[in-house]
Amino acid sequence: MEIVSKTGTTQTISPSAYELKNAVIKNEKENGSVSPDKDLKNKDKSYAEKMAVDMGLGFNLGNTLDAVAHPDKNDHPGIMSETAWHNPLTTKEMIRGIKKGGFKTLRLPVTWHNHVSKDMDTVDPAWMNRVREIVNWCLDEDMYVILNTHHDILPGFLHPDNENIERSLEFMKNIWTQVAEEFKDVTSERLLFESLNEIRVLRAPFEWTPDYENEKCREAMENVNKLNQLFVDIVRASGSENAGRVLVIPGYSTSTEGVCWEGFRLPKDEAEGRQIVAAHIYSPAHFAFYLKEGANFTEFDIDSPESTLPIDERLGKLYTHFVSKGIPVNVDEFGTVDKDNDQERVKCLAYTLAKASELGIRACYWDNGVFKGYGNGMAIFDRKAVCFPDMGPVDAMLNGMKAFPS
Repeated sequence: MEIVSKTGTTQTISPSAYELKNAVIKNEKENGSVSPDKDLKNKDKSYAEKMAVDMGLGFNLGNTLDAVAHPDKNDHPGIMSETAWHNPLTTKEMIRGIKKGGFKTLRLPVTWHNHVSKDMDTVDPAWMNRVREIVNWCLDEDMYVILNTHHDILPGFLHPDNENIERSLEFMKNIWTQVAEEFKDVTSERLLFESLNEIRVLRAPFEWTPDYENEKCREAMENVNKLNQLFVDIVRASGSENAGRVLVIPGYSTSTEGVCWEGFRLPKDEAEGRQIVAAHIYSPAHFAFYLKEGANFTEFDIDSPESTLPIDERLGKLYTHFVSKGIPVNVDEFGTVDKDNDQERVKCLAYTLAKASELGIRACYWDNGVFKGYGNGMAIFDRKAVCFPDMGPVDAMLNGMKAFPS
């Protein structure tokens, strides 16, 4: 399918579902990538397993409620921090436009520490009301919505080293007690809570990629287990609809390594079959990101192991560790940055969704609202014009899912 972009000249063409299916199967045969166990298709599914598949294609409303205003300026006070990273205020029309584009799930990243009192972490009522307003807009559109704590990963708030864990547990308790209370009577089962986002030890050599042999890293990963358990305990104790609400559980740095570590534990939970594991996948790294060190690739080939194997390996690990054992997974962040290579990015998005769909995994695209800016732009939805200027990326992801329909 050929789509003209907002420039009126550039065209992005998605591989067809047929081409994607053939590429995935070919790569499995030639490279030994993980393929699904066909016998598992007929087994009984838990509530969360069924929901995880039904969530379909997801969209992150990034750099919005998670934005943090500059501490030395007062140009985005209070709830206006939503615009601190150059995105406009969210509107109901935006949510409706995202839904019409083909997305069934909206992940709503929220940062809380910049909207709380200094003594008891009491959330500003105006901020809570704004979060509630956007959640309601999503539910009004019959979308799933994932609500989380996002850029609170700082010493003094959420930081998983031993030096900060007691304060982190306190902050976690204070925030989620209030959030759980606010939303406990929301009857829609389409509202999900996610405990943490990319929690890690800042500036450590293992900040993003866990080092299983490093004692400090193992301590931090174990502390993430503690934070996740506290989160589940708080939400369940709030009662009402939260007693059975589906909860999303990441590991250290929300990486595949963080959840596939042998010490990672899903929290104990009175509500059986009501958890989904979360991980972020930006692969291949030198294609998906602009890195300061090493090669930065701008081309993607769905038939090349150099392009596809990093994706296959990460999704394969998630399948082996969780999906094959009846534990659902959502890759609730993935995407690629702009390197003046829109056509190649479309192919990467399509392949990622095809492989994920084959393994029974759904995903949420990370949209930061920025279209251009080499190594930074990841937007596909124009929030000011309230439209997808180029439906090519969306069609690519939907084609990927069609390659292996559930």
